[in-house]
Amino acid sequence: NLHMLAYIWPALHHNPFFSLLMNPWLQLALTLPPFFVGMRYFGRSAYKSLRNGVPNMNVLISIGAGSAFLYSIIGLATGRTEAIFFETAATIITLVFLGEHLEHWSVQSTQRALKALVKSQKVMANMIAFDDQHQEIIFPIENTQLKVGDLLLINAGEQVPADCKILWGDVQANEAILTGESLPVPRGKKDPLIGGSVLESGTAKAMVTAVGNDTTLARILQMVKQAQGEKPPLQQMADRISAVFVPVVLIIALIAFAGNWIYLKEFTPALMRAIAVLVIACPCAMGLATPAAIAVGLGRGARNGVLFRNAKSLELFKGIKQVVFDKTGTLTTGRFRIAGFWSELPEGEFKRLVYSLEKHSAHPLAKSISAEWKTAGEYRWKTIEETKGQGMTATDAEGIRYTAGSYATVETLTEDATHNIY
Repeated sequence: NLHMLAYIWPALHHNPFFSLLMNPWLQLALTLPPFFVGMRYFGRSAYKSLRNGVPNMNVLISIGAGSAFLYSIIGLATGRTEAIFFETAATIITLVFLGEHLEHWSVQSTQRALKALVKSQKVMANMIAFDDQHQEIIFPIENTQLKVGDLLLINAGEQVPADCKILWGDVQANEAILTGESLPVPRGKKDPLIGGSVLESGTAKAMVTAVGNDTTLARILQMVKQAQGEKPPLQQMADRISAVFVPVVLIIALIAFAGNWIYLKEFTPALMRAIAVLVIACPCAMGLATPAAIAVGLGRGARNGVLFRNAKSLELFKGIKQVVFDKTGTLTTGRFRIAGFWSELPEGEFKRLVYSLEKHSAHPLAKSISAEWKTAGEYRWKTIEETKGQGMTATDAEGIRYTAGSYATVETLTEDATHNIY
């Protein structure tokens, strides 16, 4: 489209490069590649839509670009340079191709985000098998190779490789990937574990109940992909009116052509105004922007943990005035901070004690405390252990016990007035 600049910017007429672009034969050579590629794409789509009785916007593009190109060929053959409009044909196709490319890029970026989310769920699992002496053998295997009924060993800090049911063990599972809950939930024997969740503490032996596309997370991702393929009400409306819209535009273009030819007594301006009607009437906003906006909106929502069951829900979302949540603890980042504390001990000593205990815990609250109160001179414990659901208990060299846990836990441990727990 460089030669188009020579037409719209007269100062370029004196530039040797742009003066060369004014050569009609060079313009034809430059226009042929985009024209034939564009007509192969838009023309084929236009033909199929006409054959099906539902003309689409590619009919308008094909007729507009084709008319400008054909008339320019006639002008070139007859030596009428004023009737050459190769730049018009090339510009129409290039701009619409650009819109198609932007739409494709938007959709592909969304698909890449969803694929990355799926790929992030591919982890190694500890599979349990038995030898001839019925002794357990644990070996690593990728979760994509798991089958329903396989036995797994899942340790604290590991991601649950697939949907499964606990056969043995008590754990604290972080299911924020699905529920948004910032705190882990307790899971015990016969309780389900969701693939993709993370064990904050505890160890479990579990049996796989679903793999591949049957897992909870895979079904959710599939739902998002299906929603991207659905047409929202606006797009459905555009499809319904397209059968009437395109013929009406063609009639208006013919009227514009005939009226200008009769009034101006000149063919060239009449044809160009008819082409202008065809091009301007292309519903690019509905044909290009709407599908891209829907796909990107659904993908962006999925990346941020907001899932839409269908495209209609996304379009209706703009009308929501109030949102009611059924419980607290859902709308959080999962990153805890210490709001305040009280202690009879000096602040530095108290922080050092708490940090020395909590640094050994896998509980999310303990991790937040130890990260915020990290100090250099920590205590050296003679013994230290973590009790599930209660907290940390340690003993120093003098036999004094220290406990860090919930209020209920500490209250129970200190009922006896002779205790030596701090």
